[in-house]
Amino acid sequence: MSPIAKQAAYVTKRELPVISFRWVHWLLPLVVACAVLFFTESHLSNPATLPVKKIRVHGAFVNIDEAMLHRAIAGVIAGGYFNVDVERVREVVEQLPWVSTASVRRVWPDTLSVSVIEQQPVAVSKDAGLINANGDVFKPLNNILPEVLPIFDGDVKSNKLMLSKYYEMNTLLVSIDRKITYLKLDARAALELKLDNGLKIVLGRGDAIKRLERLIRIYTKVLAARVNDIEIIDLRYTNGMAISWKKKINNAEAAPEIPGDMRNV
Repeated sequence: MSPIAKQAAYVTKRELPVISFRWVHWLLPLVVACAVLFFTESHLSNPATLPVKKIRVHGAFVNIDEAMLHRAIAGVIAGGYFNVDVERVREVVEQLPWVSTASVRRVWPDTLSVSVIEQQPVAVSKDAGLINANGDVFKPLNNILPEVLPIFDGDVKSNKLMLSKYYEMNTLLVSIDRKITYLKLDARAALELKLDNGLKIVLGRGDAIKRLERLIRIYTKVLAARVNDIEIIDLRYTNGMAISWKKKINNAEAAPEIPGDMRNV
C-alpha cells in the first residue's frame, strides 16, 4: 500500500471528538429572560411610564392645610408608579406642622394614598410651642396658639412629668368645679399652678398631690365664699396654709377672717 493510501486509511479510522450542544437548550432561555427583565425594569423606571397622576390624602383635619400637603408630596415624587420613594414621601409629610404621623402606599395604577394623623395639642409650652399627649413639642407656622389650652412653664425635658401632674391634679379639681390654666415646674422641681378663676396655688416640692387634696377638703366649706378676694394660697406648710389677699383688700381694710380652724387642714 502506498504511503498516501496508508495516511488516508489512518485518518478514516481516527475517532473525531463529539461536540454536545445540549447546553444551548437551557442557556438560551436564561439569556432571553434576563434581557426581558432588564428592558422591563428600564422601562418601568422611566418616569414617563405609569406616572403618578393622583394624590389622595386621608385624615380628620382641623388645623392641617391640605393644599400644603399636596404641594409637599408632589415635590418629592420623582419617578413612576413602581419606583416612587414612599418612605421619603412619608418623611416629608411628617415634617409638616400639625402632622403627627403619616403612612403612604401605592394604589394601582397611578395613585399615591397618604393617610395622616393630626397632632392633638393638650398644652401650650411657654417658650417652645405646643405640647401633644406624648409630651412632644411641635410648632405651628402661624404661631397662633389655642387660648383654651393650659400653659406649661418649665424645661421641655419635663413635659411628660408635667403632663402627668396636670392630669392627676385636674382630676382632683373636678370636685370643686375648677381646672388648671397654668402649671409651672421650676429647676428645683417645685410646683405652682393657677386655676381658671385666677387663683394662684403654690405647692412647692414634695408631695404636691396631698397638699392639693388638703386644700380641696376645705375649699367649699371655708374658702369658696371669699375666693375672689384671694390672690395666692401657699400650701408649703405641714399643718395649714398661708393666704395672700388681693391688694384692694389689703388697702381698704384688714384681711377678713376665714372661718374654721386652719391649723390642721
